[in-house]
Amino acid sequence: MKKNEQALLPYGLNSNVPAITLPDTDLFKNERGSLARNYFENKLELLNRQYQELVNLAMENEIIYNAQYNFVPRVGVVYHLYDIEGKIILSLIAPHEWDKKYLGSYEYTADSVWQKVDIEEEV
Repeated sequence: MKKNEQALLPYGLNSNVPAITLPDTDLFKNERGSLARNYFENKLELLNRQYQELVNLAMENEIIYNAQYNFVPRVGVVYHLYDIEGKIILSLIAPHEWDKKYLGSYEYTADSVWQKVDIEEEV
């Protein structure tokens, strides 16, 4: 056996050589693999939540764009959605000012998306 080949052996050739202990790669793979799996599962759960929020936002926007209103909405203004005798109406009239079935309040944004906002009911 050549000297170069001896250096590549995973064990020593005589008793004077210190013992070679190999790292426990299976333990590493199990522990770190589990951490990696958790990381990806958490990321996937977050993406699923974000996807569901996006789907809900798209459905709300479709309802609002199909609602009845006689004005051009302005960016940054909060509008209120009502169900009046089966018709969906978008209005500037606040829920405390109108005794109709209130569905929610929405702000029209610069990217043409209606974002739901919480408004405090005035007494």
